[in-house]
Amino acid sequence: MFSARDVAEYMVVLIAAFSSHYSMSEPEAYRYLNRYDAIKMAHDFYDVMHTQPIGDMVESVAAYCRRKGGTL
Repeated sequence: MFSARDVAEYMVVLIAAFSSHYSMSEPEAYRYLNRYDAIKMAHDFYDVMHTQPIGDMVESVAAYCRRKGGTL
């Protein structure tokens, strides 16, 4: 289906875009997204997410985190 490399590259781009948008370091962004299970969600829904604009997906994972208790 999808190669592990494609999924990994997408996750790196998503985390980098999230960190840039919220003015945090990439490790901080990863920890935040992982804490609220957004990394797992992005992995599970890669097939849909990678076809959408990255800015929209940053907002989507932020909203997902807020629903799970995140404060960004």
